[in-house]
Amino acid sequence: MADERNFRSYYYEKVGFRAVEEKKSIELLLKEKPLDVEKLRQYCLRFPVSARYRIYLWKLVLGVIPANQESHDFVMKNRTEQYNTIRRALEIMRKIDKETPDNIVFLKMFLIEEGRLPLNDNKIMLKSSHRIFACFAEAMLAMVESPVDAYWMSKNFYRMTTYCSHLFVPDIDKIKQLLSKEDGDQKLIKHLDMVNVWNHLPLKEWFGSCFCSVLPEASFERVGDKVLGGSTVILTYVTVALFMTLKRPLLSMTSAKEMCDYLAQVPEDSGDILVSKGIDIWEKHGHHLTKSESPGPQNRSPISISTSNK
Repeated sequence: MADERNFRSYYYEKVGFRAVEEKKSIELLLKEKPLDVEKLRQYCLRFPVSARYRIYLWKLVLGVIPANQESHDFVMKNRTEQYNTIRRALEIMRKIDKETPDNIVFLKMFLIEEGRLPLNDNKIMLKSSHRIFACFAEAMLAMVESPVDAYWMSKNFYRMTTYCSHLFVPDIDKIKQLLSKEDGDQKLIKHLDMVNVWNHLPLKEWFGSCFCSVLPEASFERVGDKVLGGSTVILTYVTVALFMTLKRPLLSMTSAKEMCDYLAQVPEDSGDILVSKGIDIWEKHGHHLTKSESPGPQNRSPISISTSNK
């Protein structure tokens, strides 16, 4: 049955039907009043998201704007006022100036909101969680034109990963198991084991940032679609695809440090290839058909995340 479905999907895509159905589907969903955020999450999970709709969908799923369309202007007016007030406060406190990068400005805004901005913030980027937030902020600033949207999207994406932190923990055994299946001649996984790269890779930061810390912007957005759709397990498959896509240069390296330095920033021309490969493996295992499960209101998460890890 799975093969039949995959064959039909492939055929429809080739003749142009799939794109038409997806466009029609999202347009119908966006006409609902109020909007059904759960259905929009499922759309992100099951279909490629067009750049035309991505920012709007992310704002809805992340809770930046509510499901009731009539409240959007009011909510964004309040969010803009809050943004301006916090930013102005940091300027008065001389914590930021015109030379401060916007992603660092966002980090300090978030920390002052949380009551966690240190008096001496010269070493603010030494903390892993701060680096992750700054990565989200940098990705959102590249993705949207409005700094207000970028700040709220950064903050809510980061909060999602921290509220549901147990779902963003890398499973090295699972990664190695999948990599062993994909690496036919076993050369790569043996080489990675030989140099003991597993104890040096910043996997926690990769997962915590949903790979926005290493992937080019457009590639990260495709991973973000699936995470916001409810599948954190996509991160495991992206990790496997990362190694497989960059297999040849990795095999030429002789130390864990050399590999980690190389993997710190994926080349622009490799980003889409590896994300496509990761999504293909993820779909092959049927995770795009998994029903999302909410972690529960007690977690106060901005969105619901799938706990499936089959």
